[in-house]
Amino acid sequence: MTTKILKNKGISLLLVLIIIFSCIIAPVQPATAAASNKIKIYNFIKLLVPAVGLEADTTANSPYLKAALAAGIVKEGDFKDYKADLTRVDAAVLLNRADEYLNGDKVDPELLAVILEKRISDIKKIPAGKREAVGKVYAKGLIVGKSNGMYIQNRAFNGYDYLTTADAKKVVSLLTNTKGRAKLSPDGQLIRTTNLPKNAKSYPYILEAFPNSFYEMKYQYQLATYTWKPVEGKDYASSAKITTAMDSLEIDKTGMCIYVDDWMKKVENNLKYRLNVDYRTINSTWVNNLRSTYFVYKNESSNKKTTDDIKEYMNYVKKNQIVIKSSVISVEPSSLYFDQSYRVRAYVKFKISFPGEKKVQEDLFFARQTIYLPGLSRDKWFEGIYDIELATGNGSSNGSDFAIFDDSLNDYYYKGE
Repeated sequence: MTTKILKNKGISLLLVLIIIFSCIIAPVQPATAAASNKIKIYNFIKLLVPAVGLEADTTANSPYLKAALAAGIVKEGDFKDYKADLTRVDAAVLLNRADEYLNGDKVDPELLAVILEKRISDIKKIPAGKREAVGKVYAKGLIVGKSNGMYIQNRAFNGYDYLTTADAKKVVSLLTNTKGRAKLSPDGQLIRTTNLPKNAKSYPYILEAFPNSFYEMKYQYQLATYTWKPVEGKDYASSAKITTAMDSLEIDKTGMCIYVDDWMKKVENNLKYRLNVDYRTINSTWVNNLRSTYFVYKNESSNKKTTDDIKEYMNYVKKNQIVIKSSVISVEPSSLYFDQSYRVRAYVKFKISFPGEKKVQEDLFFARQTIYLPGLSRDKWFEGIYDIELATGNGSSNGSDFAIFDDSLNDYYYKGE
């Protein structure tokens, strides 16, 4: 009996020792594996040199570095230690130089400006002298960063993350395999080419950050009842064929109205001001900013009424201590379509707060048209997708004076998912 007990205790002690030993050793393994996955600066250069067709004298010391220096892919003073792990920022600098050595500098300056301003969310964390290279590799579809979430129109570059060996080999292969590069929209957003919406042909392209439900929401003209057979380009136009409805406007060589960017900014500002309201700070500046996004009538009394209505709403906000805060407002230019006027689709996420009893929903928001938000609850985030209309009172307009006409936030037809 005593021998059996001692034997059992011995087994128990052995098991405890094994568990303790495992706990000590186990955490080290992933860290070691992760470290081995990082590529060193010199090894990245070693991949770049043959990829661009350079020859290295392997009888010399650091032959690949010497070849890269001679070609301008690496410059004196770039690095203190070539055995250090390579960051994504420095990979972008080297990769861009290699691509320009091989293919020339072909990035559209306007696209680059948009990418640096709007599409890389953490661009300011990158040293100023390296931002252009980061923007260029993004524009070329070589390194496009990571998603910031659905409906978010920028991406995180994560420049101080380290590049893995697998990722390094992939991006270097794209120097010659240009068809394998990520595809970008004309305004620098990542395009999706798989799992497309049923009506993908109605749009010029489908974006990675927008779900199929955004695109499959029906256009307003598809909900209308006609007593005649409507003609595309005259009575309506899908987003893919929007230029067929712009003959009377001032257009560029692609057929697009040159003022579309101004339209998008007005819609974005309109939603920004209406969905960011604070009774403690709302003032005449807010009133003027919101008013500047709206349709201008030929009749001055009608114009004054719009301004007066905004002022009246401001007083209501102050009196009822209303706070509206948005977290996302995404106005997507590629969704612009025509149904006797121009409409563009926008996703919004916001919440509203106020003390006291429940209030009439139409009073809580400023709108010239309809507010219908079933399911809206105080202090809870609310999401929706809405088609905002742009128009003008000038029958001979070239497009420069288009502004918000129908500002409805109306979930009667559709609730965003």
